[in-house]
Amino acid sequence: MDFFDFLRAAGALILVLGILLGFAWLLRRYGGSIGLKAGMASSDLRVVEWRALDMRRKLAVIRWGGREHLLCLSPTGDIVIGAREAPAATANAAKDETGS
Repeated sequence: MDFFDFLRAAGALILVLGILLGFAWLLRRYGGSIGLKAGMASSDLRVVEWRALDMRRKLAVIRWGGREHLLCLSPTGDIVIGAREAPAATANAAKDETGS
């Protein structure tokens, strides 16, 4: 391998890395306008409580949009057991945590 082959390989590597970094920059800059939001967590979705039923199944209370949903999570499938309006005490506690 002579000097020109090494220079050609290094140039190709720099070109490919530049293309990858360019695409990453474009996705970060314009990804939100097409629905891709990296690192953005939903502020109205949270796990209120989590309990294990047995080794394979778990119960979870999820708060979303002013409502609480009771879910049974298992390897064979997830089931919505029930839903209700979120109690006022937990709604106020959530506002205090976010600082609103």
